[in-house]
Amino acid sequence: MATPRSASHDGSSRNQAAGVSRRKFHETALVAATGVTALNQASQQATAQKAATQKDILLGENIAGELVVIDDFQRADTFYHGDGWESLNPGYWKLEQNALRRRVRTRGDRARKTGFPFHYRTNNINNGVMPTEYLSSPPYSMLWQRDWNLSGGYMIVVEATVQKLPEKTEGFSLNPGDGLIGICFGAKTRMESWYGGSRVGQACWYAAWRDNHTFGIYDHAKDLPTPAQKQSEKPAAALKSGDPIVIYLKVKPSDAIKADVTAQFVFKDQVTTVQCQGVDQAAITSGYFGVVTRGLLDVEIRRVLLVAEDNEPIRSEVNELRVAYPLGNTLKQNADGKWTCRFITVFRDQGDKAEIRISSEEKPAKGWETIPVAGSATIITNDFRRATAVVTVTLPGNPGQAEMFYTVWKDGVDVTADPRSGFLPQQDYVGRLPRLTAPYRLCGLSCHAIHGEFDGGRAGKFQENWLHDQPAVNAYKHLDQYDFQVMVWEDDIWYLELLLYTTSVDDAYLQIMTAIGGPTSRWQMMRHWNTLNPGDHDHGMDDVKGPEQLALRRRTDLGQDREYMRRNFQIVQHLISGDEKPSPVANPKRWSAWAMPNGDFTLALVDARLWRSSQDTHIWATEGWGDKENVYDRTDPTRSLLGEEQFSWLQDLITTSASPLILVSGINGMHTIWEPSPMIQRNRVAADYAGWVKAGCDRVLELFGSRDGVFSVYGDVHNACIMKNLEHNLYECCFGPIGRTGGRQLKPEFGPKMQDYDERPLEITALYHKQFQSPSKQPRTGPQYWNFLEMHLDPRENGNVQFKIRNLIDPPTEKPRGGGGATIPLQSTGRPIACQLPKFKTLPNADIHFATIQGKPIRGTRSSADGTISLKGLIDIEPATRVVMTAIAGTEVDAQVITTLPIAEG
Repeated sequence: MATPRSASHDGSSRNQAAGVSRRKFHETALVAATGVTALNQASQQATAQKAATQKDILLGENIAGELVVIDDFQRADTFYHGDGWESLNPGYWKLEQNALRRRVRTRGDRARKTGFPFHYRTNNINNGVMPTEYLSSPPYSMLWQRDWNLSGGYMIVVEATVQKLPEKTEGFSLNPGDGLIGICFGAKTRMESWYGGSRVGQACWYAAWRDNHTFGIYDHAKDLPTPAQKQSEKPAAALKSGDPIVIYLKVKPSDAIKADVTAQFVFKDQVTTVQCQGVDQAAITSGYFGVVTRGLLDVEIRRVLLVAEDNEPIRSEVNELRVAYPLGNTLKQNADGKWTCRFITVFRDQGDKAEIRISSEEKPAKGWETIPVAGSATIITNDFRRATAVVTVTLPGNPGQAEMFYTVWKDGVDVTADPRSGFLPQQDYVGRLPRLTAPYRLCGLSCHAIHGEFDGGRAGKFQENWLHDQPAVNAYKHLDQYDFQVMVWEDDIWYLELLLYTTSVDDAYLQIMTAIGGPTSRWQMMRHWNTLNPGDHDHGMDDVKGPEQLALRRRTDLGQDREYMRRNFQIVQHLISGDEKPSPVANPKRWSAWAMPNGDFTLALVDARLWRSSQDTHIWATEGWGDKENVYDRTDPTRSLLGEEQFSWLQDLITTSASPLILVSGINGMHTIWEPSPMIQRNRVAADYAGWVKAGCDRVLELFGSRDGVFSVYGDVHNACIMKNLEHNLYECCFGPIGRTGGRQLKPEFGPKMQDYDERPLEITALYHKQFQSPSKQPRTGPQYWNFLEMHLDPRENGNVQFKIRNLIDPPTEKPRGGGGATIPLQSTGRPIACQLPKFKTLPNADIHFATIQGKPIRGTRSSADGTISLKGLIDIEPATRVVMTAIAGTEVDAQVITTLPIAEG
């Protein structure tokens, strides 16, 4: 017999696995099923036991082993089911009054599996029209026991009470048999749940009572309850609110390969028994077990018990701290000269207070408990948060001068370490804040799906590796060797609609935490500075941008649950910025500029989706001006990509920043090199990229080429490419995917020297694509093209920038993927200078700003220790032009009027 697991805070089998004699169990189980209370048990129990015996309840008589209480749920009320359980959609459950209770309604629970309306047209669904009125029906929620992966013979018992039968609810269908409660078993992954859709023999089975008064053993391979074998469903008792029930599930091997499965449903003196014979043990009965519900049936589960026979519990550890990460773009120096930044912390369960301690030592000599608290915050759960705390910390030093380390504490306990096993052997680590000094080393990552292709074993639906932390067993194995300082998470860091349209805040956090809180991703985020831009740009509805996002958050008649869109929007904004009270409706101003402590490099984050103008090009035809289409097309000069306020901010940054190097993240594909062609004006996929807004992109390209040292990087296209715009000498790089394929196809004339669809001349340095591994379209060989962008940025005098595409499994000594990297001198970027600057001296180590006599900014730079500047000339400024130079160094200011010179020959 298995030895019960040692104590844990959650009250599950980890500390409640008490042995129960079979006679004592049957007495208590029958009391539960018959509704007999402790007060009248003596007078009624004998009759109940006799009736039950006659109905053959005693399945356990042929099972060898002690009956163990797996969980009696004797713990405080909380949204969290406890460490002993795991589910793909945990929002169906809560702990309430010492029972596991079904949460029938949650915020956004009418979320609907749909994309934007164009999906209906392009895929000819419903005659090309997306219906805006629909009814929902909650699919399965399976809650799996984390500690037991069963095989051979065993018996499971669940004691439950019906709280409320399904009732008519606006927006929901009500079909007899949709609601059910039961035992699920034989899962190969603890994430099996939701709809069916797997192959027969590759999904779990479950024994359940349904609200059409039937009881049976069913196969989860189908969406609707489907009897696993003929005669495995029978009529059963009709229940009402308050009725207690007991469900038994017994697996008894008949030989080394097959087993018989028997299930019983007990209510008072009514017993329903069903059986499946000759069931394949490996495919069906071996695996995890748990509880299952479906539909609008409100139930509570009081106890789960197990006879394990020869099975032993497994050590499946959990981390109380799901993830913590410093938001680099919140780093700033306050009026007192102290450096502060914001951390996001996410915990498994509710608590009171989160604290962060920061030290210059990774292992402080006197222990982390002696390190002063750098910041603390209240742990909050509400209608868009699940046990999160936004902690503003004060660093003990200048992050440009020293590396630092941190630990995270919850209610006085250090919860930093990650006891889980993962793809990397990193568990007992602390957080790290790398020193921010040149040369800067950044890692670009995008498109992180948590299911699909996987190189380490079976990853089909409901198979062992269906959900995974990373797409490759050796992903990021060599990441430490790159010595990165910053993780640039760029677009589709997680997907709120790809695996399932999450019907609760809890389900949404489960998806997000699987992506960024898995063993490897957690380690990545906690050992580096991070920027997240923007998390999930779809916010839970595929291909929805700018004006359409606003409409979906404001209206209830567009075919998607408005509260689903609103709370997703709040979740994303909260986790990428630390916003404590994000608006569920208004567009946020997400743009930011992160200047490094030494002022020599700035990382700018922009939003090229929420503020762009609508795609509508048929306004002349739709508003009664005839049949003229595409009058207001993608090239119209009034079309905006960033919105006027954001573009004005970006223009100020480019023309005034003294940083010699500016990296812009977030403009997803200004150059139209991907299919489908943007010339198909109404195509939503083409319009998903910035390049569709030609006028807006032209404006940004003109701005970026107006000085040297500006580079643009982005994710989202599921391809990696390094390209150069030859007109503006501007480099644009894309990267990813890190878990999801589906990269865009190439423009037919794609090659090392080419023009995009808008006739911009380009030079392609590298291409790493699902089909190709070079700009000349050499067929790809080797591992799947999961990749990140290695960025080496040196803003010092005569410095350069290096871009290299790396497969997730590559060490830095490996040859770059995609046909080669790029090494780019800073002064070779931007359009050619039109004038030279005269020699002059000003304040040493100062921020320098050039402007026209009328005050219009031209550009910024920095002076050296001797008061000179390395900048040779200005772009788009003619010789003999008088310009104002202003130098600022602390409290000192110097201003001079200088006259530009012709470019010297030679």
